[in-house]
Amino acid sequence: MRHTFAERLIIIAPLFTILLALLIMPGMYFQVECYNWFYSLILPGMISLGCTLVAMKDKKMKNMGVISLPINLKKVWIAKILVCMVMTFIACFLLFLGTSAIGAITNYKNAFRIPMLNGFLGVIVLVVTFMWQIPICMFIGTKLGMLPTLLINVGAYSVFAIMAATESYWWIVPYSIPSRLMCPILKILPNGLPAVEESFTYKPELLSSSVVLPGVTITIILFLILTVITAKWYKGQEAK
Repeated sequence: MRHTFAERLIIIAPLFTILLALLIMPGMYFQVECYNWFYSLILPGMISLGCTLVAMKDKKMKNMGVISLPINLKKVWIAKILVCMVMTFIACFLLFLGTSAIGAITNYKNAFRIPMLNGFLGVIVLVVTFMWQIPICMFIGTKLGMLPTLLINVGAYSVFAIMAATESYWWIVPYSIPSRLMCPILKILPNGLPAVEESFTYKPELLSSSVVLPGVTITIILFLILTVITAKWYKGQEAK
């Protein structure tokens, strides 16, 4: 994947988010909007595009490059998933560094600050709660192509992240879990407002950290299930 657009996405996604937040919201809510825009729109889009590019790298040659190797195709598929996970982590970490540095330099009076520890924990949780989308985006990307994958994944996240994240059934909808967990960690509501009493859709229970462990556990289990299912499907490419 070296010198490809997928590799450039790692830098483009967080940089674009930071520049957009500086342009539109340079004041006291810079960090809030930066994080929220990233996990609400940019990150799902990056995963959709990146996973499709990684998955289709060998499809252009009908997988002949990997089928001819003395390697179990399940391991090849898992390796592709791990590459996408590393890409996601680097992009999230770059956003954390940029947001923290600019937030400290600007030092707006009465700015809504996100402590560095919370920010770092937030990006780790984002990587974990988004990673289930990697195998499913790779599968859809291989079957349908880049544009359908982007529309399906980003569209579903944009709808469910706001509709279900603040409801009691949030844990049933995987797309709502990242936004729900950012409420107690980053103190940001799914609609992008600070999690304070005067904000629209604010509820005191949204700040409870008791949701973090269940949310992380659900997404890890879902990731493992989807990885096993899609790896088995990819293994079947040998017979075609």
